[in-house]
Amino acid sequence: MSVRKAIITGGGIGGLTLAGALTRRGIDVTVLERADAVRARGLGFTVWPNATAALHSAGLLDAVRKVAEPITSATLRVNSGRKLTVIDMASWGERVGFPALSVTRPELLTVLADACGADIRFRCEVASVTPQGGVRLTSGEELRADVVVGADGVGSAVRRSLLPAHQNTLDQPMITGWQGVVPRPWLGGIALDMIFGPTGAAGILGLPGDRTYWFLQAPTVRMPTDGSPYTEGWSPVIKELVAATPADSLWRDDIRDRKPVSDWGRGAVTLLGDAAHTIMPNLGQGACLAMEDAAVLAVRLAAAGEATAALRDYEKARFPRVRGMYVNARRAARMQRLSPFVRDGLLSVAPFALSRMFTGPGRPIPGLAPLARKDRRSPPTR
Repeated sequence: MSVRKAIITGGGIGGLTLAGALTRRGIDVTVLERADAVRARGLGFTVWPNATAALHSAGLLDAVRKVAEPITSATLRVNSGRKLTVIDMASWGERVGFPALSVTRPELLTVLADACGADIRFRCEVASVTPQGGVRLTSGEELRADVVVGADGVGSAVRRSLLPAHQNTLDQPMITGWQGVVPRPWLGGIALDMIFGPTGAAGILGLPGDRTYWFLQAPTVRMPTDGSPYTEGWSPVIKELVAATPADSLWRDDIRDRKPVSDWGRGAVTLLGDAAHTIMPNLGQGACLAMEDAAVLAVRLAAAGEATAALRDYEKARFPRVRGMYVNARRAARMQRLSPFVRDGLLSVAPFALSRMFTGPGRPIPGLAPLARKDRRSPPTR
């Protein structure tokens, strides 16, 4: 059976990327989103080349470029300000064929929603799904499609319907993270600064529109009792950015992950992004992997003679990639939490290895060719 209709649960980055990729391949798509509008925290986001390649394959990169800007460089340094290495991101992007982009999540989501061409239904919360492609909403309404894709995040209702309870449990948080956006330009321009400090890692990213995004991580046991960012011992620039962040542009998150499983789909149903594989953010690849998932899945479904075989093929193709990311993100977390004396000494003697650790996950995967002109279809007008 060829795929004519798909239901995607979750209107986040991965779900909307998949919607755009499928509608451009002639598949009718409905996106079910439990919120009442497309919305996200006003935080910064790096679209690594592996994700821009996925957007290109999905036919969405040109739309995203309208709200994003290329990242020109990345500097990795220790808390004192001493540089470990500087990566020319523009040249690297040219070598791998796609740029790294800086954008805010709300602007990225808005563009994807406008460009995807799917029917996005808000205030639709999924209660359960069946392997036969049935979807039941909490309102009691029942829907059906040739395939159902759970892109509904770490607490996925679709995952709970498919997998046993022990495969739905998140690991206990090891790191607390804070993020914020400051309404003023970063002096480095559209560039990324990664800092290894007293409690782990911090980062600063210039955003389009003269804004600056920052993040800061610390072991959960060091979190202040009032929940505010743990800045003790950090460089003055980090402390200044934290202090300058408006309260409504500050976000705290207990960072958790979940060991990926190889068989995350059943029948006509599969998972995508955090619903399938929640990893730690140390590599900046969580949402980027979801975009990769979307591009790979769209290619499989468009060529499918039989839908369930295409879903299992997609899961088989993605598991080694996401398992590797899970392992490497945990390794990066352990490295970041070493004592500064040990960690900074190790990083200083191997700048090439540090650059490779930083850029390696962001290399585009093979096989994400864009739609041929004869196969490309304009998304329907909604």
